[in-house]
Amino acid sequence: SFCNYSCSYCPPELHDATSKPHDLDTLTDSWRNIYNKTKHLGLKYKISFTGGEVTANKSFLPFVTWLHENYASEIEMIVVTTNGSASLNYYSKLSKLVSAISFSTHSEFINEDEFFEKSIQLNKLLVRPKKSFHVNVMDESWNQEAINRYKVILETNNISYSVNKVF
Repeated sequence: SFCNYSCSYCPPELHDATSKPHDLDTLTDSWRNIYNKTKHLGLKYKISFTGGEVTANKSFLPFVTWLHENYASEIEMIVVTTNGSASLNYYSKLSKLVSAISFSTHSEFINEDEFFEKSIQLNKLLVRPKKSFHVNVMDESWNQEAINRYKVILETNNISYSVNKVF
């Protein structure tokens, strides 16, 4: 549940700044445990990673790489939801390994120019129908003017998005 942001509307059980991220060995052992208990079902796996902020874990990209190298034939889909705070280089590498990436806007923390430039570039890398990129626009009551600007940017660049009410 570690997250590099501390959004005012996010409940503490979904994020904190103190949880120690799992190392690569723990992540791979956890996957092997899940796989060994479920492989008899013969189903393709659909894996969704969300946070806290998964990209804040230094072992996350190596883990997804390991999954891709060792279980690609068993995994139908890997989806990642992130706050978009990692580098474009990081997301470019990740885009080669996953089916979909979703960014979520968090106006308290994002650098809008950087966030939307990454969004535009990733939308070019994750091309439908095989892959996809999406932006979850957080409908923050204090940020209504910016939300309209975000929608224009996304629509102008043909980027899939949804507006998600923040409670």
